[in-house]
Amino acid sequence: MTRFLLVITVLLAPSLVQARTATELLNELKAKMQRVKRYTAELSIKVDVPFMNVPVSTATLTHVAPDKTTIDAPGFAMIPKQGADMSALKLLSKDFAAVDMGTEQWQGITMRKIKVLPADEESDVVVATLWIDTTLMVARKVVSTTKKAGTITAELVYDDAKAREYGLPSYTKIMMEIGSFEIPKSMSGDFNESSRDAKPKTGPQKAVVEIWYSKFRIANSE
Repeated sequence: MTRFLLVITVLLAPSLVQARTATELLNELKAKMQRVKRYTAELSIKVDVPFMNVPVSTATLTHVAPDKTTIDAPGFAMIPKQGADMSALKLLSKDFAAVDMGTEQWQGITMRKIKVLPADEESDVVVATLWIDTTLMVARKVVSTTKKAGTITAELVYDDAKAREYGLPSYTKIMMEIGSFEIPKSMSGDFNESSRDAKPKTGPQKAVVEIWYSKFRIANSE
């Protein structure tokens, strides 16, 4: 009888995961990340912009719950304000409405796809879509439409087992469009020679920011 019940449980496991509502899944993900009260990580940042040649830079990220994130960079580190803190916690920290978009295959994994609508009218994020790996309970992809920066796509990897326990990524790839602008002369020392002479581009340009996280120091509530 025990063996029979075990078989039934295994067969039903996928449907039980699917049975959880979108809000329940997001609240579970939020609770996992809220266990962290403070953490720091060393960042290695690579920026790929069509009209710039930006050297790889380093920085230190410090996060203090509930929502204070600072980045200490020795010199100029070109990174969007949303960039190093693209975890779902920032998005879920305030009231929101969740819309279940079903499941979708992404990178060979079946994800729960959930649309998030922030209730706070002051939020810069208008709408976001999360692809959640329900096995590891992490957000592997986040697409946010913002008021100030347009649409930002973040793909996240969780290779650091300790950090993964708290939903913290070891690698983030951020893709966005940026408007036309000239390189300020005051920043010329931060780029190489080809960048200093670069001519300003017209129209939106695609930019990719890659961030590697290491040397996590995590303080939790346990």
